[in-house]
Amino acid sequence: MANPVMWFEIIGPDSERLHRFYRDALAWKLTPPVKEMGNYSMFERGTAGTGIAGGFGEGDARVSIYVEVADPQAFVDKAVRGGATLQMPVTTITPGTTIAMLTDPAGNTFGILKAQPAAPKKTTRKAATKSTKAKKKTTARKATKKAKPAKRTRLAR
Repeated sequence: MANPVMWFEIIGPDSERLHRFYRDALAWKLTPPVKEMGNYSMFERGTAGTGIAGGFGEGDARVSIYVEVADPQAFVDKAVRGGATLQMPVTTITPGTTIAMLTDPAGNTFGILKAQPAAPKKTTRKAATKSTKAKKKTTARKATKKAKPAKRTRLAR
């Protein structure tokens, strides 16, 4: 899917109350809030890996989604030409996180998140066994036993 939703945010004036509500109502596990980031706390998805990740923080009340894009600046430029308003320019938050925030023509706040290259797949190979060892290929034909010609007998005259 092109440009999938990868992250959500729920922001409100009382982040502690938000954390408690979502933790209790939905049994979500949240990381401890980071005061320097507006008491931001992240939702831990668990081992099943289903759903999207997200965070909760302090600020003006809003719910936002973040859409993954390959080139954040190109997307921002295109969105602004299409009627969006830039709220936060393309910003690298951490070495692996680059985002921007916009408001769509209806006033909804949304974000973009730079696509991360897929992690290389780790493969492991099993040691060869007698049944899995590669057979040596040759171009020579296999020798086949030739059938012996039938014995000739002399005809009596």
